[in-house]
Amino acid sequence: MPAKTRRASAPAVLSSERGFFQRHENVFVYVPNLIGYARVVLASIALAYAFDDVPFALGAYFLSFVCDELDGRFARMFDQCSEFGKLLDMVTDRLATAGLLMVLGTKFPRWFFTCLALLLLDIASHWLQMYTSVLASRKSHKEVSSNANIILRLYYTNRIFMGVCCVSAEVLYLCALALSDAKAASVQGVKAFAGFLPSAVVLSVPLKFVPTFSMVLQHPDSLATQVAALMVPGFLIKQWANVAQLVGSCAALAEHDKKKKKK
Repeated sequence: MPAKTRRASAPAVLSSERGFFQRHENVFVYVPNLIGYARVVLASIALAYAFDDVPFALGAYFLSFVCDELDGRFARMFDQCSEFGKLLDMVTDRLATAGLLMVLGTKFPRWFFTCLALLLLDIASHWLQMYTSVLASRKSHKEVSSNANIILRLYYTNRIFMGVCCVSAEVLYLCALALSDAKAASVQGVKAFAGFLPSAVVLSVPLKFVPTFSMVLQHPDSLATQVAALMVPGFLIKQWANVAQLVGSCAALAEHDKKKKKK
C-alpha cells in the first residue's frame, strides 16, 4: 500500500518541479502570456501618446508589434501554448488595431468613416470566425474548411502569407499616423529609389480623387509615404480575407442552423 501511495504521488512531485520555462500549472505566468501583458501595456502607452508625441507612440506601438511576434515563438519553444494565451493574443490584436483606427479617424476627420468601416469589419469578421469555430468544435479559429475562399485558406494555412498581410495593414496604419505629425512626416525616403516607388508617380493619379489618401499625396517624398505605398497590396489582401471570413462565417452559421433544425 505505501508503494502504491508513493507511485500515485509521483506525478504531483514531478509537476511541482517543472521549471519556469517549461509547461507548468500557472498559466497566467507562462512566458508568452507575460509578453502578452507587456504588449498590452506598450499598445496602451502608444495610444495614450498618439496625440502628444507621435514618434514616441510609433516606437511603443512597434515594440508591441514585436511582442506579438515573440509570444507565439516562445509559446511553441517552451510548450506553453494555452487557450488563455490564444484569447489574450487575439483580443489584444483586435483592440490595438481598433484603438489605432480610432486615433486615425480622429486625426483625419475625412478618414472617419473609412476607419470606422475597417474597424467594424476587422472585429466582426474575427468574432464570427471564432464563434463558428467553437460551434464546429475546431481547435483554433485558424482552421478553415477545404471549400473556403482560396484567399482565406492561403491566409490561415501559410504563416508567411498571413504575416505579410497583417504586417502590411499595421504598418500602413502606422505610416498614416506618422504623416499626421510634421516631424515624423519630414523624414525623407530613399531618393535613389523614389522613381521606382508607386508613392510619387503611379499612386498619384488614381488616388488623387480619393480623399482618404490626400494626406499621403501631400508628402510624396516622405519615408512614411514610400513605405505605405509598398504596404498597399498586402493591406488590400488582408481586407479581402476579412470580407471572405465574414461571409464564410455567416454561411457556416446558416448551415449550422439548417443541420440543427433537421435534428
